[in-house]
Amino acid sequence: MMHKKSLAALVATLFAVPFAAHADVTIYGFLSSSIESTKATGASANTAGDYKSRTRVVDDNSRIGFKGNEDLGNGTKAIWQVESSLKYFEQGGTNDKGETATFATRNSFVGLDNGTFGKVLLGQNDTAYKTLTNIGLNLFGDTTAENNGSSQVYSRAETRLKNSIHYFSPNWSGFQFGLSYGVDETRALDVNSAQTNASRISLAANYTNGGLQVAAGWDRQNDKALSSANSSSNVSGKNTTFYKLATSYKFATGTFVGAGYEFGRFDSNNSGNTLKQDDWTLSVGQDIGAATLKLEYSSLGRLKGAAAGTEGDYKAHQWALGADYNLSKTTKVFSYYTKITNKASQNANFANTPIYTSNVGNSGASLSKGVDPQAFGVGLKVAF
Repeated sequence: MMHKKSLAALVATLFAVPFAAHADVTIYGFLSSSIESTKATGASANTAGDYKSRTRVVDDNSRIGFKGNEDLGNGTKAIWQVESSLKYFEQGGTNDKGETATFATRNSFVGLDNGTFGKVLLGQNDTAYKTLTNIGLNLFGDTTAENNGSSQVYSRAETRLKNSIHYFSPNWSGFQFGLSYGVDETRALDVNSAQTNASRISLAANYTNGGLQVAAGWDRQNDKALSSANSSSNVSGKNTTFYKLATSYKFATGTFVGAGYEFGRFDSNNSGNTLKQDDWTLSVGQDIGAATLKLEYSSLGRLKGAAAGTEGDYKAHQWALGADYNLSKTTKVFSYYTKITNKASQNANFANTPIYTSNVGNSGASLSKGVDPQAFGVGLKVAF
């Protein structure tokens, strides 16, 4: 009898230990999907490069994450997070570029967090530029209508850095700053057989006072040049640099207004010219009970320094109009309409659910230049 009691106690202890060790683990994420009507027209007179009108069911950037911490004493915690995209769950986990929803595709890191000195992260994470300058301007985030990203109309320096280290300060009376550094482990040779170091550094800060938010950011990709054909390559001594200013205000009436401006400077890889291009956005939202109405306009300017007479061919702009309705604290329905107008040499695309007119199914999938993507959709989002 004593033996049986001891065995039962041992089994109970074995189960209790991992439960206690993982008591601070949080599982989080959301599933979101929309049904939409989509098309992109205007490529040419014979419409060979057009994306014909069709109905799609799309995944709106769904994800699942695990995070936790351990108290180390003296106000310091060890922190960790593993976050994975559920990219295109509606089509088996593989998107139109052949990319799959593998593990730890999103912000995944280990780090230390101290209330006095701030937070340090190692791994893969959004840059300080992306994290601190958004300040609510991306009203259509995670949907087809989102405007932010490297291939979109606004905030093109946003990125998530692999092989990186990040520092975020504490919040000092509403002020916070951050620094990110991504290492280049490849150190490829350029066309002149010079070794490149395509590392990336990102600096940003924001200030919050009640409903007011103000932010500024700077981002540099070293040895990363851009040609007037709008393609990039590693070239030693040729850098791409972005500057950004943004502000927003949320009134007590539930009205939100915001504006952002970004300027990009691109060392050229095929001439002595330095290319320059700016972009900006305006956002307006209004809460009405459980509903929110929202409107956004974004514009991508001329590519200054491009071949004579072609600077304006790289312009684009995007409209987005939509509404959300919260069914509960974790579930909402939403609708949106968005249209991107591209000039002859530009092919800005949807942020999260891009469309392609050639090479669909592989990494070379692309959208024809000069076509105008547009979509109308309704969706459901459930967070957990």
